[in-house]
Amino acid sequence: MHAEDRIIHFATEMFHAPRGANTPALQKLYYELSQTRSAQYAASDVSNPLQARFHTRKGQHTHSLALFLPDRILVLEEWADIPLSAFQERLETVASKAAEELGIAEFTAQTVTLRSTFALSHFSDARAFLIDRVCQQNGRVAPYFQRPVSVGGIRFVLPETPEHPGQLNVLIESFRHSKNEVFVEVKGVFQGLRASPLDLSPFKENTFVVRNFISSNVYTYLNQFDQSPA
Repeated sequence: MHAEDRIIHFATEMFHAPRGANTPALQKLYYELSQTRSAQYAASDVSNPLQARFHTRKGQHTHSLALFLPDRILVLEEWADIPLSAFQERLETVASKAAEELGIAEFTAQTVTLRSTFALSHFSDARAFLIDRVCQQNGRVAPYFQRPVSVGGIRFVLPETPEHPGQLNVLIESFRHSKNEVFVEVKGVFQGLRASPLDLSPFKENTFVVRNFISSNVYTYLNQFDQSPA
């Protein structure tokens, strides 16, 4: 299996105490972000101040979004065209400026979702690789489902432990947009966070937890199966 995966999606939710609607503060926040290098957005919609959104679309698929809900901020890159380091800088900039303009004293929890794809080295069909090779279901599916399988995969929920922070929700599927690629989604849920606007380093650390799990743990798990047939 190719060791270098292709990250296609970044997302994080940063939770805080509930706040009320404040349209002028959101408009000021949009302006302040427009003055930064890392978190500029092309358009804003504050018509509903409890679901304000700043966003940028590039081409047909790439979409950058910052969504401001009463108890959280969502920062998302769909079909991402930026590296992880740029995403981390963007989420920290959005969190810092939002805390200043919206009066957020502390962030209390975070989720981090990363999606990436791995190209197979010894299999041309990721569905057959996952269903037949990894799950050993060759000939055991079609007689019962009686229709073709377009996407197949496996799911794990890994609880937090004293050695490993955050609950990890792991999804591994065949990638619907490329026959020989495996799609991986890992969502980390980090409770009990205490991140102040003056120290947002936990956001970067939690992002690395999810990223490292994909590049190290998921990769080595899948690579044990992606071997030349004996």
